[in-house]
Amino acid sequence: MTSKITFSKEIANTIGLEEAVLLEHLKQEESLHGQVSMQQICSDVTFWSNEKIMEILTQLIKTGLINEIIDDGIPYFSSKKLNKNPTGDGNKWVPDKDVIDQINEYGIPEDFANLQIDDFKKLNQERNGKETNWGVKFLRFVIKKWRYKEVEDNKKMKTKPIDKNWVPDTDAKEILINSGIKEDFIDKEVPEFVLYWTERKEESDIWNSKFIAHIRRQWGRFKDIKENDNSPSVMTSDWNPNSDFFDILELTDIPKEFAENAKLEFVMYWKESGQSLNSWNSKFLQHVKYHWEKTNKGQIPQLSQQIDKRIESSWEIQNRSSTKPSKKQNTKTLQENFKKLREKHQI
Repeated sequence: MTSKITFSKEIANTIGLEEAVLLEHLKQEESLHGQVSMQQICSDVTFWSNEKIMEILTQLIKTGLINEIIDDGIPYFSSKKLNKNPTGDGNKWVPDKDVIDQINEYGIPEDFANLQIDDFKKLNQERNGKETNWGVKFLRFVIKKWRYKEVEDNKKMKTKPIDKNWVPDTDAKEILINSGIKEDFIDKEVPEFVLYWTERKEESDIWNSKFIAHIRRQWGRFKDIKENDNSPSVMTSDWNPNSDFFDILELTDIPKEFAENAKLEFVMYWKESGQSLNSWNSKFLQHVKYHWEKTNKGQIPQLSQQIDKRIESSWEIQNRSSTKPSKKQNTKTLQENFKKLREKHQI
């Protein structure tokens, strides 16, 4: 008996640790004495009980890795060489029935295994492999390919197009809010996000992660514009958006000409309102984006209602205006004036 038993980690991963140890012991003893008897195995491998040894031998026989030979009523065992080198004459190697049966025991269809034969032979030709136990090597190869296929199939099952009524989950919103982004800003970006990915017909299993990244980018751009306007001011007839506005507009799908055409109506409306704002650039960007969506909303009818609400909010006059109405002008009169403005501009 040899004093040490060495075995392949890959084989142990494939057929099991105990099976790999006993198989290697049989090979070592067989190289010295020929086929090995059950009595000899039990006397050599004393760290297992006879029952345990028989259980492992039965599994090795079942998987086709060893043969049992009965001679004068005495059982002998020998390791089984499954196939010749696939790079042999004519490169006609194919796995035998024992290998296919073992592959089936792992729940792998025979058709799948047969599809891997050409790749397996090609790989070993390139590596100039000189092993003789190609059946075991092919078994490992097929198992690895099958596990990879299971992972890919599982991933595909989880990926799906974005739903027309998709909204970020609570955890995603909390992450954004905790990073200092206003909730109303997050909510207003949802329809645009849904519209963008609906048009692209892309599938994903990480829509919340994509939304978080999208909001962080949009919030950063929004803050860049807003911080460039330091003090409140009223709208003037010669107002024009600054260069930052057009730099950010280039990052969207909205043409520059569309924004320029929307400017006249925007200026007229806010000039007559008399309101002061810190950032006309960000207000105009908001208006252009919503107006663009409204113009194209017929392509995605289910978003129409959401987009209408967002467009309405882009014209909303904030209560923090520094231009206060006169004492004689009560709330009702102010509301009527705003109503006339809306009707005048067909909003």
